[in-house]
Amino acid sequence: MKTPILSRSIIVARCTTRCTLIAVVVALIASGCGSSNSTTSPTGPCTPTPTNPECVNPPNLLTVTIKNGVYSPNPVSVKVGQSVNWLNSDSIAHTATDPGVFDTGSIAPTSAADAPVPFNTPGTYSYHCTLHANESATIVVTQ
Repeated sequence: MKTPILSRSIIVARCTTRCTLIAVVVALIASGCGSSNSTTSPTGPCTPTPTNPECVNPPNLLTVTIKNGVYSPNPVSVKVGQSVNWLNSDSIAHTATDPGVFDTGSIAPTSAADAPVPFNTPGTYSYHCTLHANESATIVVTQ
């Protein structure tokens, strides 16, 4: 018994359907690739705040900006489990140091500290710049 030969129109129809399906899948995959202009906020564009000035922080990270030798905001209020990082917006190096508690080390001009400092214990933390005696600020950690 011979196998029936498919007509040319059936073969073309099957190929067209498969090719269309493949094109749709490739388009969907490609739409998820490339650069993104999305913000960290799932509901819309971010509004800069004193502790998220560049709109790049995850929810548990707050930023203290150093500008003209001043830490801002000061004091900064955080909840247990949140972390603080420092962004040096000056043209000279600074530190953020609470002896025996944390020390960012030297923060280069126009950059952030190497690692955020996590705060897991409530309290008031007073810190200063070891390079400039007149620069100091406070972090208040609450439950």
